[in-house]
Amino acid sequence: MGVNAASHPFILDLKAHRVVWGWRDGLALASELEHNGIRRFMLLASSRRAEQFSTLIDSEIAARRSGIFAEIIPHVPQHSVDAACEAASRCDADALVVFGGGSALDTAKAVGHRTGLPVIAIPTNFSGSEVTWNYGLTVGGSKRTMREPSVLPRAVIYEPCLAGTMTLSVAVCSGVNAIAHAIEALYAPEANPLTQSLAEAGIASMVAGLREWAEMGFSAQAGTSCLQGAWLCGEALSQVGMGLHHRICHVLGGTYGLPHAATHTLMLPYLIGFNVPYALALSRLDKLFDGAPFAKSLAEFATTHGAPVSLASLGLPEQELARVASLALDTPVPNPRPITTIELEVVLKRAWRGELAEVH
Repeated sequence: MGVNAASHPFILDLKAHRVVWGWRDGLALASELEHNGIRRFMLLASSRRAEQFSTLIDSEIAARRSGIFAEIIPHVPQHSVDAACEAASRCDADALVVFGGGSALDTAKAVGHRTGLPVIAIPTNFSGSEVTWNYGLTVGGSKRTMREPSVLPRAVIYEPCLAGTMTLSVAVCSGVNAIAHAIEALYAPEANPLTQSLAEAGIASMVAGLREWAEMGFSAQAGTSCLQGAWLCGEALSQVGMGLHHRICHVLGGTYGLPHAATHTLMLPYLIGFNVPYALALSRLDKLFDGAPFAKSLAEFATTHGAPVSLASLGLPEQELARVASLALDTPVPNPRPITTIELEVVLKRAWRGELAEVH
């Protein structure tokens, strides 16, 4: 039976945050620092992003920066969060400003949760983490999804031109990562008319922006379309829980060290294909690739523009597929189509071979 958000009971508990569109030569950040009474912030950003941030701020903002934490590690291991908390304490920060992608954003949210420091987020990719109250944390080789409303950034500042610092291949993986958020929001048990509308609009905006970027090169218009898509996809996910797709990717990332966005990009078409008969909303996405099946079209588009072709190409040994399936299903996880460990292993084997990709 297909999922129709309007046909079943639901509860919508909206999580609020402030969204600011446009950097405006640093005026947006200066205004948010003042609005929130922030005097000393610690910047969380990779070394490269920290250098970029320094070129974008004036002396007044620089004077409020009391420290920098640049040891951003993918999948956010616990020891990295511990170090960031210690750094925030040493520099006597009264807030956190995060400038970067999903790993930096999740690190900031984890630190904010532990210390109580408010977060201002300036995303530089399409992860969408800036508007969700989820964050990933790797403890003892296992990646966990934490959910806590208090970790929502106090404000999010979006600047489309920042997206242009990504290569197309990185942007495609980051964009499909955002699409994955919205896909699971379409059929989540908590789905409702608002989350479905946000998800469908976000997916459409992201696909349009990425296709324009691929065909014409980066432009402010393409960046705006992609960033708006990432925002809407993230907002959709923030109102519902994560499902099987995210669980699989967290196992592959947290346990096997596979790259986060690339893993989402690779796995998503296979989960869409598996779930289409049980989630009618997915079939409506075919229109985004001129009527062609969305799952295969997305896989072909992504691999054509630099995304990984298969789990094998990411270095996952074939003999680990059974364990991945077992770990992903070791506790109940939402998915519109019932699935056994053996069935999931079949899906994973298709992804390991790269069966949906046109380029082998």
